[in-house]
Amino acid sequence: MQITQGIIIKGLGGLYTVACDGRLFSCPARGIFRKEGIKPMIGDKVTLDEIDEADRTAVISEILPRKNQLLRPAVANVDHIVVVIATCSPAPDMLLVDKLILSAQQKHVPVTLAVNKTDQDPEAAAKLCEEYRYAVSGVVETCTTEGTGIDELKKIMHGKISVMVGQSGAGKSSLINLLIGESVMETGGLSRKTDRGRHTTRHNEMFMSDDGFVIDSPGFSLFELEEMEPLQLQNLYPEIYNNRGDCFFQDCSHTGEPKCFVKDLLENKKFSQGRYERYKILYKELLEKEKNKYK
Repeated sequence: MQITQGIIIKGLGGLYTVACDGRLFSCPARGIFRKEGIKPMIGDKVTLDEIDEADRTAVISEILPRKNQLLRPAVANVDHIVVVIATCSPAPDMLLVDKLILSAQQKHVPVTLAVNKTDQDPEAAAKLCEEYRYAVSGVVETCTTEGTGIDELKKIMHGKISVMVGQSGAGKSSLINLLIGESVMETGGLSRKTDRGRHTTRHNEMFMSDDGFVIDSPGFSLFELEEMEPLQLQNLYPEIYNNRGDCFFQDCSHTGEPKCFVKDLLENKKFSQGRYERYKILYKELLEKEKNKYK
């Protein structure tokens, strides 16, 4: 019996598209996965059998161990996350951006922030880059109409499985078209009534390039962090944990205690004021959840 391995790049209606040595196979998954409560995910490395080369069909018989998995978007084995944010249209949701970065930090996945549509407001783009330069692995200014930053983004994504996340209308699909070198994604503008992005991507899908994989995900406006204790939040902020030896108290929450070192970080521009204010909002939310947990 012929057995081979591939990677799931798309899943719809119980059928999965698996890439294997440059070929694409349409595959159902064995019923044992459903019985065991396991659902195949985009990015899963799988074993195939019952392969029909003529019809390009097969059956997923095994899901290999995952090195990680994200819940939203629901993908596995991610090497890198690109958070895409527009400079002004749609108006950037900074709390959402921070939550997406924190979620990646929880999974120990490196993050690049792509500040897109820089032609709309170059000054705002520069401010966003400055705000996040200590928060993520890299920041890239991009503009799909001018092709700005595409080569830099390609270098960062080289050889990796990368997933693009962010608000609808921020330009994820347009970026992917340029990165892949062809129009593989439908793109959409903004709603005239709301100035919010239309959902052109309706499901997660992975695309192959010459030097890696990129996953597009539906845009969203609501996102919740996985459960954690309030004091654990600071461990997801590089601005804090890279400097916390300077703080007066070991159990400091960094939300306004006297002699807290965050004041110095803010003054020295190692922690942006906006990021810090949102840190306090998220800390308060986690504190409230903890208080209400057993009520």
